[in-house]
Amino acid sequence: MVYRNSIVRRLIPLLLLMSFLTLTGCGNNYSEQLQGEYSKVEQNLVTLERLLYNRQLTNAKIVDIYAKKLAQIKPDFKPIAESMAKDSTEKGVLYTGLVKRLKKVNREPENKQQFQLAHQSLVSIDIAADPVVFNDALLDLINTMAELSGGQLETVSIPKDSQKANVRGETVTPGSYLVGNPSYGEYRQSSSGSSMWHWYGQYAFFSSLMRGGLYNQSPIYYNDWNRRPRYSYYNDYGRNTYGSTSDRNQTRQRNNTMRDQGYTPAKPKKQYGSVKGRQRMSTYAQQKSTQSTKKYGSSNSGARHADKSSNKRSSNYFSGNKSSSNKSQPVTKRSSSFFGSSSARNSSRSSSGSRSFGGK
Repeated sequence: MVYRNSIVRRLIPLLLLMSFLTLTGCGNNYSEQLQGEYSKVEQNLVTLERLLYNRQLTNAKIVDIYAKKLAQIKPDFKPIAESMAKDSTEKGVLYTGLVKRLKKVNREPENKQQFQLAHQSLVSIDIAADPVVFNDALLDLINTMAELSGGQLETVSIPKDSQKANVRGETVTPGSYLVGNPSYGEYRQSSSGSSMWHWYGQYAFFSSLMRGGLYNQSPIYYNDWNRRPRYSYYNDYGRNTYGSTSDRNQTRQRNNTMRDQGYTPAKPKKQYGSVKGRQRMSTYAQQKSTQSTKKYGSSNSGARHADKSSNKRSSNYFSGNKSSSNKSQPVTKRSSSFFGSSSARNSSRSSSGSRSFGGK
């Protein structure tokens, strides 16, 4: 009996070790698969960074042109024009926001639920890093400057008769295309309990515009602003990619509160941005809808474009290298037709021959 007890005591540590290794092995399946997806998304962001640095996105070029024109047309607006020009680069809040979100992804999920959340975040960031999609996201900067120019710069991809949606009374709501985008501000609860929009940093400029009554200075309340349809890339298409899971959850909660109070949130526009950009967003929606049937933890799945060869250059943001990218290096392009071409123009563009600073 003593001998048997001795054997049992010796086997217990071995059994515990085997159980630990078994559980660790299961966890590694999640971690290993996620690491592969993470690396691919990271490389896609590196590719986007270089495209932005080399100014190879059409709408980034238009942002630069509009910023210079707006500063000439209205010198007082030069600081905000410069801020928007920066936001179309690899140093702007749209790109750096994606980098920060990627760094927050849980790369060592311990169970299926954690893996699903991390995987969904990677898919979202990967779609946002697609140059075609990012190019469309810059429409909000272009159209904001067009709005501030008082009509001297044309809006892009927006019918002219839709501009009334960004107007309250007979005054323009400054920054209307950027309202709701967490890169530029946030909704905060006012003393009355309502959600009121608050601009970040340099974009607080929009709250101070007077201009002889041309711009509306009244607070932007969520219920009032979000029950009227308007053209905004972030609100109509970009919420699932340029907003975090937390941002989307907060929007969902606010919309539920709106409905409880008898208001109906406006439906997104169906035709805005490029055709290829909408196809990319549709791809994301399809991936999201099939997640419930996906076999998580397997070794044969990965992020979008898993079979694409990657350029191995280190990113400034990922490697910590502060030096600029080498412009002479080749760019790894994704399949698209927007490089070097212009975005979709206004659907009701006048045939009077007026010059458009973003067109051909």
